[in-house]
Amino acid sequence: MTFKPSSLPSLEGKIFLVTGGNTGIGYATTLALASKGARVYIGARSAAKATAAITKIQAIHQNSDLHTLILDHSSLASVVSAAKTFASKEKMLHGLILNAGIMAVPYELTGDGFESQMQVNYLAHWLLTFHLLPMLQATAKEEGPSSVRVVCVSSEGHQKFSFGTTKILYDAGDIKTFGDFGRYGLSKLANVLHAKSLHAQFGPGSESAKAGNGEIWTGSLHPGFIDTGMNENTRDRQPWYLSWLHYFLRMFGIMRPWDEGCVSSIFVGASPEFRSEMSGLYFDEFARVKEPNVAAKDATEQERLEQWTREVMKEGGWI
Repeated sequence: MTFKPSSLPSLEGKIFLVTGGNTGIGYATTLALASKGARVYIGARSAAKATAAITKIQAIHQNSDLHTLILDHSSLASVVSAAKTFASKEKMLHGLILNAGIMAVPYELTGDGFESQMQVNYLAHWLLTFHLLPMLQATAKEEGPSSVRVVCVSSEGHQKFSFGTTKILYDAGDIKTFGDFGRYGLSKLANVLHAKSLHAQFGPGSESAKAGNGEIWTGSLHPGFIDTGMNENTRDRQPWYLSWLHYFLRMFGIMRPWDEGCVSSIFVGASPEFRSEMSGLYFDEFARVKEPNVAAKDATEQERLEQWTREVMKEGGWI
């Protein structure tokens, strides 16, 4: 039976942060959490758009406890600032839903010098998590196992990268020739590796958990073929066959509506049905465990990406 967000128990007293929580799958996630009484911060570039989302949700759930957190993934300084702002407002964090993303945009460097999809989809989320880890650990230490979750929203697009023993490249110059969708797939692979790295460092059985420093449960997922604005934003750059594919997916009901895209995010991020042995795993759109690609299961690759990320974050002065 497919997990349904409506089956969640009350989340009153729980605090969540959803990046990109003002639109698409992120909005659906925010709506589902708010409907159960959670306090939810919407991480968004635009205060006006976040406020509009809050107004819309409060029209449905009048007493929703919703807040805006200005967060621009294309600026790592903004990410650091957002983490500090959040920490100044709250002492606890039960769920960090790393949802925001862009898809298949043309090659472009951010002002920080990284390829845009790699930064927006992965690096900004890694950095936000890094700066919120003390709060996540403190919450887990106080409230115990299963109380704190980190959700990395990935995509089946990460299956693009089944390199086997070939060394995967992450630097902006090295990945320029991968193509728009190839670079998207790489950033989504990084999301899966991030979840697994967090699990290894802070999940059940980790040194952090054994030392009593807080046990954090994690998971990555494919939200499904969801009809969101992200698809529309990239339509003019998609190969012709993908436009036809989207048409047929809608026609036959395979491409699902936006409000069904949060199922696995809510399952991993808040459901009591999510168990300790599931931490670090990859899930499909129906909250079922699924095998990620070969590279995503490679512990050495997890360590390589973590090391590369820490190095570039230190070089830029963001950590």
